[in-house]
Amino acid sequence: MSHTDKILYLGDDINTDDIIPANRATTYDPENLKNYALEHLIGIGELQKYNVIVAGKNFGCGSSREIAPIALKAAGIEKIQAQSFGEIFYRNSINIGLSLEILGEKQENPVVDAIAQAGGLIPFNQMRRQGKITVPQSVTHPRPMTLVEKLLAKASGNSYVRPGEVVFAQVDLALSHDAVAAPVAKTFYENYGEGAKLWDAQKVVLVADHFIQVNDIRDDRRADLMYQQMIQFAQDQGCHLFDMVSPGEAAGICHVLLPEKGFVRPGMIIAGTDSHTCTHGALGAFATGVGTTDMANIYATGDMWMRVPSTLVFELSGNLPPHISAKDIILFILGQLSCAGATGKVMEFRGSILAQLPFDERLTLANMAVECGAICGLIVPDEITRNYVSSRSQQEFTEIIADADAEYEKVYQFDLSHLEAQVARPPKPDQVVPISQLEDTPITKAFIGSCTGGKLYDLAQAAEVLQGRQLAEGVNLYIVPASIEIREQAKALGYLDIFAQAGAQILKSGCGACINSGIGVLDKEETGIYATNRNFKGRSGDPTGKNYLASPRTVAISAVKGKISNLLD
Repeated sequence: MSHTDKILYLGDDINTDDIIPANRATTYDPENLKNYALEHLIGIGELQKYNVIVAGKNFGCGSSREIAPIALKAAGIEKIQAQSFGEIFYRNSINIGLSLEILGEKQENPVVDAIAQAGGLIPFNQMRRQGKITVPQSVTHPRPMTLVEKLLAKASGNSYVRPGEVVFAQVDLALSHDAVAAPVAKTFYENYGEGAKLWDAQKVVLVADHFIQVNDIRDDRRADLMYQQMIQFAQDQGCHLFDMVSPGEAAGICHVLLPEKGFVRPGMIIAGTDSHTCTHGALGAFATGVGTTDMANIYATGDMWMRVPSTLVFELSGNLPPHISAKDIILFILGQLSCAGATGKVMEFRGSILAQLPFDERLTLANMAVECGAICGLIVPDEITRNYVSSRSQQEFTEIIADADAEYEKVYQFDLSHLEAQVARPPKPDQVVPISQLEDTPITKAFIGSCTGGKLYDLAQAAEVLQGRQLAEGVNLYIVPASIEIREQAKALGYLDIFAQAGAQILKSGCGACINSGIGVLDKEETGIYATNRNFKGRSGDPTGKNYLASPRTVAISAVKGKISNLLD
């Protein structure tokens, strides 16, 4: 670095909600975004005083929103040095030409270097399409491979791959939603022509779910514009579209909706412009979040570059205690690993506990793998998987299994027989304690919903608690079914009546408060408990609010008690 550099020093786990808050995400205008980069950490406009950032571990963890590196670059940041980077942030930065340096590590990857030297992914791929660049085949020698290695080897046309090498993998399903689809379309047309067509329209799914309720809490017409642009793109391209079913009501939240509608099957490669795309790994697919530039290039080429990840195995054994859920399990693991514990890796869940979990609960495990820094939460298909997939799709699929002598980076073994309910304190999802060790914490808001907490099993757990009970005075409980189908099932089972009689507010399906874009967000200095997946500062409301994470059952009990608790009278 030059002695004239103006350096901003930051710590570990600087997440994308720190870098650019979610409520700023309804515009991709760099001149606007640069003013709000790191606003909750150093103040509005303050980043423009610096040109270099030096940080600790896991810089850029959290969301896949490419506006994070866009905002930093627009604010004048020329280089970021960190001990490690969130994998999706790393890819997004390389794709747009933002210089990154992993401290203490000499990166030697010719493909990544070539993308950087070309000025980013778009010029690199344009040269590929012109035949000026050829991506070399892997030179990895025969070796036993893990499940994810086999999936990526097959998708990239290689016989063998190894962790750390970069491959271009063919994508079987590309997902985007109203918070990102319009910028993706704009990038696609600008770089591949106004008449450009999707490489395969039947492999692209667009969902209206993220910002469709934002005007319930604040006036943001840019969200409406992004939604309209997504609809227009879907109509022009003829891809799959799950539009709003009524004003502000989603057909479903994308990560719940796609398995529900039969789009996800074992063995697939799935890319989505959302970090929680890792959810689909619960069905034995390699599924990962990508940014705007990655998706625009997928639209054109049908493939994406990927550093082959190593795998961490989690052997979950024992007999799960009554009322302990997958949310408790993944929070416990988060507390053991930290938000950086699986950075850039795959978390593969195994063990006897899985047979004790309904399918919905498997989605929760995979969903929050990204909170540990992982790019995918993977579960090897079994009879539960096969039965679910065959009930949703008539398409055939091929299961792939790891070699018996495959090498794993580490195997964690957890006997969960004595696991108690877990709670994550703000401001990070890894600040986890057993609920018996949590200090007395009164609440005024509770929220059961999102791709993590709005599935039918989640609602069933809440209904069991709320049957014949009332909310504590001064507490608002919001319940959001994750899809229309789940809402209808919950109604038929009597859950919605139970919620209403208890005093809860049943909201329209959508992401809403989880991304600070709907009813249920925290007000100033307010404390709430949420069955969502992130509790970063400002993630679900005012940055002075305190958001605790827990299972749907714990959230429901807390709403009845008026404080965080898992004990019923």
